[in-house]
Amino acid sequence: MAKLFMLTETSQFMMSFVIITEKNNAIIVDGGRQEDMPLLKKYVGNRKVKAWILTHPHTDHISGFTYEMGLNGCADFDLDTVYYNFVDYDKLIKEQNVPDRAYFEYELNEFLPKFNEIKNNFAEKTHIVKQGDKIKIDEVEIEFLYTHHKGLYANLMNDSSLVFKLKTPKTSVLFLGDLGPDGGDILYRESRDKLKADYVQMAHHGHMNVSMEVYQAVSPKACFWCAPLWLYNEPEIPKYLEDTEYLIKAGRIRMYGTAVTRKWMDALGVKKHYVSGEGTVELDI
Repeated sequence: MAKLFMLTETSQFMMSFVIITEKNNAIIVDGGRQEDMPLLKKYVGNRKVKAWILTHPHTDHISGFTYEMGLNGCADFDLDTVYYNFVDYDKLIKEQNVPDRAYFEYELNEFLPKFNEIKNNFAEKTHIVKQGDKIKIDEVEIEFLYTHHKGLYANLMNDSSLVFKLKTPKTSVLFLGDLGPDGGDILYRESRDKLKADYVQMAHHGHMNVSMEVYQAVSPKACFWCAPLWLYNEPEIPKYLEDTEYLIKAGRIRMYGTAVTRKWMDALGVKKHYVSGEGTVELDI
């Protein structure tokens, strides 16, 4: 039986999962920041890392991986393959048809250039994910349901998140990365018949995320929240989402705090919520 670990936060609202297969191989999802690496190494141990999946290039998700790769080529991990599909910086930096230029450039420059500086260090271990790709690692099956789509510029990096479903003979988990409302609409349009899963990783830490329709299609029995307790208990309209005029101009009006998402999950009858701010979660899957 496989095991899933959702690691608790060493750095705030980071995302880090480790899956251990029946044959004692490891799968890592994101991993968090540099300060999260000691905890990640503890749970991975000396196992072969058959897949390290990077959902999107934000610091709270992949700066730990980038640090380790730049430091010593990830020598502390026995790494087979890195799976990702990031937006093309050189093409997008020239894009003019965007709703909020300042935010768009901030998103492009926040971490992607640092990743690009070291990506050749593991070129021979790289698999650039295409939508529909399937991989099998021991008894664990993974299908990638979504990669970035051209034109989703209001919420650039989050809407470029990889979405994938992980299945074992016992259960299934849908990973949504940091997908936002627009990316979620495309996911629902293209793959709604594949979204059903026993567990769901709440998109973008549970706030400013995909729509109720996506979660309804998933119909999970339990949720994984990569969130500190203050974020898990966030109001419907936190202060940073109060400026409706700006949100309209920026194309980000369909964004709310976690209170809205939690109401959706209540309406769907979800009874169990795992929150990383409460500690590391361990489940048999």
